[in-house]
Amino acid sequence: MRHGKAFERYPNSNSYYGYFKMGKADGKGVYTWANGEVYDGEWVQGLKHGYGIWRGLHNDSYIGEWFESKAHGYGVHTWKNGDRYEGEWNMALKHGTGTDIFITGDSYTGEYKDGKPDGKGQYTWANGAIYVGDFKEGMKNGKGKWRSGRGP
Repeated sequence: MRHGKAFERYPNSNSYYGYFKMGKADGKGVYTWANGEVYDGEWVQGLKHGYGIWRGLHNDSYIGEWFESKAHGYGVHTWKNGDRYEGEWNMALKHGTGTDIFITGDSYTGEYKDGKPDGKGQYTWANGAIYVGDFKEGMKNGKGKWRSGRGP
């Protein structure tokens, strides 16, 4: 059973270099999947836990806090298409306050619940139009103010 700092290559060609405790990744370490994905960060009993950086295959990434191998706490996720979210996470879902910036030029800043805008927020379109107000399950809902943009 591994204990301390070591390198291990698994039968599926994934590998881990870092600290082990009772045979599991525990402490700082780098896990590399055979397909090229990499996680560099903290581990607890074989799970991503604490601060870490995950880089996917197509320039997607997550930099931030982890809990039981899920984005949890504060973090920044960039998707392969260039969309980006910076804010709070709860068990891999946007939850709390944060900002989405889309490659279209649109953005949303405000409250999230279960992965969707929910509560107070501001959506800004690339043409300059703005809605400030209430959101429910990802949709404008309730009271809000609208300002039109400058056109297409």
